Amino acid sequence: MVGATVEDHRRRILAGVEPLGRSDTVPLGEALGRVLAADVVATLSVPPFDHAAMDGFAVRAAEVAAPPVELPVAGVVAAGDDAPPLPRGAALRIMTGAPVPPGADLVVPFEWTSGTDPVRVLRTADAGRHVRCEGEDVRAGESALAAGTLLGPAQLGLLTSVGAASVAVRPRVRLAVVSTGAELVEGQVPDSNSPTLLAAGRAAGADAVAYGPAPDDPAGFRAQLTAAVEAADVVVTTGGISAGDHDVVKAALADEDGFWFGPVAMKPGRPQGCGALAAADGRRVPVVTLPGTPIAAYAGFLLYVVPLLHALAGSPWRPVTAPLAAPVPAGDRTVLLPGVLDDDGRIRPLPGHAGHSQRLLAAADALLVVPPTGRLVPAGTPVEVLASVGSPVGSPV
Repeated sequence: MVGATVEDHRRRILAGVEPLGRSDTVPLGEALGRVLAADVVATLSVPPFDHAAMDGFAVRAAEVAAPPVELPVAGVVAAGDDAPPLPRGAALRIMTGAPVPPGADLVVPFEWTSGTDPVRVLRTADAGRHVRCEGEDVRAGESALAAGTLLGPAQLGLLTSVGAASVAVRPRVRLAVVSTGAELVEGQVPDSNSPTLLAAGRAAGADAVAYGPAPDDPAGFRAQLTAAVEAADVVVTTGGISAGDHDVVKAALADEDGFWFGPVAMKPGRPQGCGALAAADGRRVPVVTLPGTPIAAYAGFLLYVVPLLHALAGSPWRPVTAPLAAPVPAGDRTVLLPGVLDDDGRIRPLPGHAGHSQRLLAAADALLVVPPTGRLVPAGTPVEVLASVGSPVGSPV
């Protein structure tokens, strides 16, 4: 195998990366997809008071311990009512969510009764049945969610219930994309890498801005790169890292301490590079250099930059896998193939020339990561899949 492995290069890029130190405070309505920067302590208990878990009759368990028992109905308690005390030897008709009356310790579901007045209780249970007690889920003063939690719909619901109106979250990572190539600057070829990678970065939760295309001369490229470093938390470049006469990225950065350029055993996307540059405020800004071919740039972004964005944001990331729908040949390097999902959730490579076809990529649900086993990978084998938000296979984002 020639070159570093995909796993080696991913580890190289992530080595020593720590979450950004700053935080933002945002209202809950703007917190979806963000990561908590601090524990959230409940100011309200969940539930906030003892309430009925079912429609039925609130009673004293001791008074209905030997059914059948007939009790007069002393009133009705609905959700939002103030519950009156339960008279001895009586029942109160109660609705789901209504406060349990003082003196009651059991809610007998309608199905266990005659439903009439007086009510005939035909079946009973121990005290506490069908009653949700104050604070049984979360008590005021407890930690409701820990720092590092990714906020989805369920987490936002819990935060609302415990009384949080706003939360401290880790910042959105600032991503800069610098594409290179004289053909892009002169308008001979549209710069498709910038919108593709900006969209992939935003799908990963980053604030993404383009600083390019940059010209094919080291001074002009370095000026745009410097502007990107000053404004961003991570910089991605595309193109200019092979062995040609105009590989401006490699020429401009090869002598920088800590930068690495070389082959990675993957197809497409063999030339790769990474390092870090110092900003004027002392920050060390990671720089990931990707090939210029659109599919190779996109594959490298999903393989390497998405995990880096998560590491900087302090949010969890793990590879997404799906079983192969059919056998796939493998060689001595990792191969990335556009694929589609079958109805059973298995992923199947699309036929065609995958290494350069943007049309094929646009028709795909994801990129399959075929491991370098050197032999046929059987159907049913789980393989890593790379996809942006919106793909039916989900996303490592």
